[in-house]
Amino acid sequence: MKNKRFMSWFGTLLFLIIVISGCTLGSRSETIIIPSKKEEYSDDQGSQQFQVKTIYPLPESFQLLGWSAPESVIGLFGKNNKTDSTMLNLQRLNKPYEKPEMIQRIDVNMTFQELSPDGENIFGITNSAQGTSLKLISLPDGKEIEVASFSSSQQLYLQDSSWSNNSRYICYLIIDATKGGQANVGIYDTDSGTLKTYWLKNFGTENSLMGVNISDDGRSLLLTMFRFNKSGRYNSIVMGTINDSDINIQYEHQIGSEQNAWLNNDQFVFLGTDGTLYEYDSRNGELTVLLEKVDSFEFSQDRKNIAYSVYEKDTIFAGKFQGKNVLNEESIYHGIIPEQIHWSPDNNSLLIYGRKSAPVGTGHPDVQSYIITFQ
Repeated sequence: MKNKRFMSWFGTLLFLIIVISGCTLGSRSETIIIPSKKEEYSDDQGSQQFQVKTIYPLPESFQLLGWSAPESVIGLFGKNNKTDSTMLNLQRLNKPYEKPEMIQRIDVNMTFQELSPDGENIFGITNSAQGTSLKLISLPDGKEIEVASFSSSQQLYLQDSSWSNNSRYICYLIIDATKGGQANVGIYDTDSGTLKTYWLKNFGTENSLMGVNISDDGRSLLLTMFRFNKSGRYNSIVMGTINDSDINIQYEHQIGSEQNAWLNNDQFVFLGTDGTLYEYDSRNGELTVLLEKVDSFEFSQDRKNIAYSVYEKDTIFAGKFQGKNVLNEESIYHGIIPEQIHWSPDNNSLLIYGRKSAPVGTGHPDVQSYIITFQ
């Protein structure tokens, strides 16, 4: 699951606000489709599609980054205090996920780590007295590539970053405090090794950008933000397409959560204000209801499966995603409110991190990580 993680030192961004100006969408009609749950599906999608086989608890101090292989996850396992407190141990957990295996050590000052969906690269930000550097670390050889750098005199803040689902592009959102909170988006192409930067010229300074998400072809973006009107503040998602040096706004909708995902280069999924999970198709402007009362969700990399949680329940469900329907939903785990969900590359396991719902005073930790495998 692509839940957005903000480091504590980014809290200073709360006063920086950004808005769409001159991009009023105006009144428009919108077709909303509510598909039938009775759609036909093949026999191999039986009711036991997500029957749980084994649940593996992970070490409590293991900071998850994601999957590196169908039976292997990567994470950070604290500071190496015995030898060098300036480094973090980047480690791998292989099935049965008990003893971390050392991969390499990385600078403790590298924050905002984002593991690519294919598990081959980590994107992070390193701060020093000289300035800030955005880097890619290749796994497992440890080779570093500097994507961009900024001097310490520049008041720039990394607000968000994310990978395309095919692991080709990494995009990031930068806020410039010296220009009244002006924002730009950087897009790095790992295939060509080139970086392009797009100033959000059509955005003003009255509302605040929060997140960015890029499509697999590198030509479309999803931007989430706080917006204000006479009724007060609300959250919004905006789809924009890249045209030469500009980002042109194509669609906007009010949201209840920052979480969103691309299904392909033309369709994306987001959560509405009432927990409705919508799918929008930019080719025909159709808005489809997929699920209701959803709190969080995550699609598998092939977009054939979905895992999700619902409001006021500490239960995780899984289902098949077919056409415009979610089929064969099953409850797969009870007792945790997920903050991160990641499908394994072979779709046979779920990596889950979240808050336990155990009664206060039981002595159990507040958070826990699990790997759930299916039959």
